[in-house]
Amino acid sequence: MAAVTEPRETSGLTSRLLLAYVEREGGREAVERMLELAGCADREAELQDEACWFSFDTKTRLFEAAAEALGDPLVTRHAGHVALQLGVADGLKVALRALGSPRLVYQHIVRANGKFTAVHRMELLDLARDRATISFNDTAGYDVHPLDCEYNQGLLAVVPELFGMDRARISHPVCAVHGHERCIYEIQWERASVTPRSLLGGGLLAGGSLAASALAAPALLPAAGLLTAGLGGVLLQRISKERAARWRRLEQEVAQNQQVAGQLSASLQDLVSELDLEVLLDKVVRNARAAVGSKEFALLVAEEDGTLRARPNDTVSPRVLERLEAWAATLPPDTAEPVLVEDTSVVPALAGLADDPAEPVGSVVLAPLDFRGRTEGHLVALAKQSRIFLPRDLDLVRSYAVQGAIALANARNFAAARDLATRDPLTDLLNHREFHESVGRELDRARRHGGTLAVALFDLDGFKLVNDGAGHAEGDRVLRRIAEALAAACRASDTAFRIGGDEFALLLPETGRGEAEAVAGRVREALVAVDPRVGASVGVAAWPQDGGSKEVLLAHADAELYAMKGARG
Repeated sequence: MAAVTEPRETSGLTSRLLLAYVEREGGREAVERMLELAGCADREAELQDEACWFSFDTKTRLFEAAAEALGDPLVTRHAGHVALQLGVADGLKVALRALGSPRLVYQHIVRANGKFTAVHRMELLDLARDRATISFNDTAGYDVHPLDCEYNQGLLAVVPELFGMDRARISHPVCAVHGHERCIYEIQWERASVTPRSLLGGGLLAGGSLAASALAAPALLPAAGLLTAGLGGVLLQRISKERAARWRRLEQEVAQNQQVAGQLSASLQDLVSELDLEVLLDKVVRNARAAVGSKEFALLVAEEDGTLRARPNDTVSPRVLERLEAWAATLPPDTAEPVLVEDTSVVPALAGLADDPAEPVGSVVLAPLDFRGRTEGHLVALAKQSRIFLPRDLDLVRSYAVQGAIALANARNFAAARDLATRDPLTDLLNHREFHESVGRELDRARRHGGTLAVALFDLDGFKLVNDGAGHAEGDRVLRRIAEALAAACRASDTAFRIGGDEFALLLPETGRGEAEAVAGRVREALVAVDPRVGASVGVAAWPQDGGSKEVLLAHADAELYAMKGARG
């Protein structure tokens, strides 16, 4: 079933995490019960997609349904507590772990929160080595739901676990659920786990103290030895447990990094294997959007004259695309590194976008699609709030821009090579081979779906005299002008070809014989008007009345052409 259209307020990271937790705790039956209670029984595939966004109302219904399905009023806090174990949001875990410490994650909390919601905001109020104070408030006129508050506490608590530490302690002295303007969370963390080195040092110290006591009182020596041995066993057990936990964490980190690397690799393969330029441009945006959660993407493509044009987008309005074009035009043409705008309100070309209630844009990242010194365009990531992009986000946007540049250059090179194979180099009209293939395709279509088609063949009269008398350069000039006249005189649905030295053709889909003769007559007059030294003969054939196959159809048109040529002497 197609995704339900609703406000893009809550990230699929939340719905996927909740579904994974409910299934772990209650099995498939609990998941189905939860979806049914939330009115989302036919939306599981959508809600499992981390790149999907849905409404705040849907989120609260899912929260309440999960609590009822599991009989757990703190279900969202508990889901947050095990978020690192559920195989969800691996890309975000890698991005947060790359910051290096819990302190730096909490320092970037406004950016991390933007991955989950577009209608609530977290802000850092205070930060020390092992504690932080964070606020959470609504920005869209919604109340803070009690289960949303529990969800925040669960996720904030597990941040230290990203770095092998124990879960943080959360106190919640101020809560918006109870009428306050915002929630306040006070967070404390410490290295509760003891490292093997400190454990070993403690064991040696304890053993040394006991040995000293035994020297002072020899009668205690046997007991001291037993106690030291017992302590040693406990310490070794704790060291073994600590190492096992570290190993599990390293395995998780490797798996998450492999997942992100695999996504990048799959995206590159998907892009470079696509040679249709229009399809490729859509894929560049779609792949980047799937990798960098909570962001929209726009693609600015460089045209032949260097002008940047925004590609139409199903999630970014023409108004925003127009502003992005104007802003990109103000950047230096040799921009090679990503450009980060943390707050669009301070950039004149983007000012006002953040205040649009329907489609706010608070921050953007522009990454050039640069390949071998040529800029093919720009990939632009958009976020609703200011100061949202994590350092890892910038790296990912840059990576997808590099991929897009390679794929775009590849597709353009292929298109150029295809044009060389299908177009006449002198006139730029499609060539003889393409004419026969096009007639064959159009005949197949007409046979399958009904309808008509016609062909018109043109042969120039007197052209050899131009070539012999004025030279081949003059002959080439005349041929180019004839081609221009042919293309200009035919209808938008028709296709023009140069099929030989001074022979041209038109393919006229959905055209009967009478209409084809009228078109051919008008085009012939346009060709004759190009140069008084040159005339033109024409032959027309229509399918199905003039022949059932391509060969018979073209033979009929050829016969008509030479009949006119013979009549003209």
